[in-house]
Amino acid sequence: MIVREAAVMGFCGGVRAAIRKAEEAADMGARLSLPCYVYGDIVHSAVVMDGLAKLGIKRIDSASFPPGVVVIRTHGISDAMRSEFQERGFVIVDATCPVVLGNQEKVRSASSPVLVIGKAGHAEIVSVMGASGKTVLIENAADLSSLDPSLRYEAVVQTTLPEKRLAEIKEEAERLGLEITFISTICAASVERRKALTELCREVDEIVVVGDRRSANTSELKALAERLGKPAFLVESADDIPRNVMSCGIIGLTAGASAPDTLIESVRRRLADGR
Repeated sequence: MIVREAAVMGFCGGVRAAIRKAEEAADMGARLSLPCYVYGDIVHSAVVMDGLAKLGIKRIDSASFPPGVVVIRTHGISDAMRSEFQERGFVIVDATCPVVLGNQEKVRSASSPVLVIGKAGHAEIVSVMGASGKTVLIENAADLSSLDPSLRYEAVVQTTLPEKRLAEIKEEAERLGLEITFISTICAASVERRKALTELCREVDEIVVVGDRRSANTSELKALAERLGKPAFLVESADDIPRNVMSCGIIGLTAGASAPDTLIESVRRRLADGR
């Protein structure tokens, strides 16, 4: 079996920066004799969260803990949640993705209703819709039919949204005669990984995608490979690699933006061993 790798895969710069901030927060907590927390999953990766736990960083989902140092996840938090942490005396270390912070600020400063385009319930969407302002969730083109065509709208986009879905929404908005100013905030790292995977699919028989099943950008890589006609397998560890993959002629390897180097390397070694 031959293993070929995507030209771009794994951690993006934003994820590396967020993990660095978490490590610095753990040091700060130790110096100040304060507990250290992370609000939710800093990124959607069980491997990364296990690593933070080993540093003494506890995962929490509310501010109802003894005040300490709290790291804000890359997906961000609502304004109300941030205020609660501040009022209770937590030291905030903000690891929110800069693009998400920008989207929150656009919601706060917008003079017209803001369409938030993305998946309901996703942590990033919850945080952007939790910014102080008037927002409307749009998951797909069909949701546009509920909008008032006499109003003007601005729109921000989930950073991991598939470009194809955004194109469909724009096309439907034009058909309905809606006046929407689109601020495309699809993450450049997600776009780069999708482009690299598209190139890779031309050279291989099957694709292995490394990452967490809860990760939107990782799931989209698998879906993209399948749309391009390649069998694709999302693995969270080397043990998840299906046995039949080992008999493949040429296998392609890629990884989501929250997949750590150590995890990618363990999968790479298993594929190279062929057993």
